[in-house]
Amino acid sequence: MILPEEPFQYPHKDKRLLSTQGFIGLLLVLVVLITGLLFIKSSYFTVGSVIVEGNKYVLIDDVYRIADIPESINIFSLNTSNIKMRLMGDLRIAEADVSRRFPGTIVISIKERKPMAYVASSYGFVEVDKQGVVLAVFKNLKQISVPMITGIRLENEYVGDKIDNGVIKNIVNYLSLLDEVTLNQLSEINLKSSEQIIAYTVNSMHIRLGNSDRLSDKAKLTNEILYELGDKKKMVEYIDLNYAPPVIKFKK
Repeated sequence: MILPEEPFQYPHKDKRLLSTQGFIGLLLVLVVLITGLLFIKSSYFTVGSVIVEGNKYVLIDDVYRIADIPESINIFSLNTSNIKMRLMGDLRIAEADVSRRFPGTIVISIKERKPMAYVASSYGFVEVDKQGVVLAVFKNLKQISVPMITGIRLENEYVGDKIDNGVIKNIVNYLSLLDEVTLNQLSEINLKSSEQIIAYTVNSMHIRLGNSDRLSDKAKLTNEILYELGDKKKMVEYIDLNYAPPVIKFKK
């Protein structure tokens, strides 16, 4: 007589052992998460420095003031979007980016609206861009970074206002067409009259621009002539762009 075979039974672990292993695994995961959280919240990630990149005209102290980053704050607790919004609220700043650089550095990268000139006003001095928009107002100028427009005075224009004076708008447009090397050589644009505009260089050479006609052509000539003169600029008394070709008068 052949007896039926007994069904094969797979070996299995004790359910209590499986339960204990699962609890230990969960506990280890929890410990890792808590440790990681405590590490992230530790003083190791406290803001230790703020780096400002891309600024030329906006002072670093102004960027710090606008950004308003608290001292001794963890970089993970810092709301970079709010900092960016505060920076973009300043007319002088066209674009801004705020990022974290581990372990404790905040990097602020900005793209500025380029100031073209200063003009005297009843408040002191206003800084304008190529559209004639007032970017900033200063009671006193500690540092001159762009040419000063003299021979005219504004009244109550303030930050955000747009200057309606046609001559000033033409001048800032002329300045905006100059390359950076040429612009840095100019210290003053003087309005003796609407028909007699004179630009002065840092070497006291003057450039007779005449009236506001053909200022784009005159800007191109200014770039070319100052470049070609090179080190000889100190020998030049004036350049007159009212003639074709321009007249260059050398000192005796």
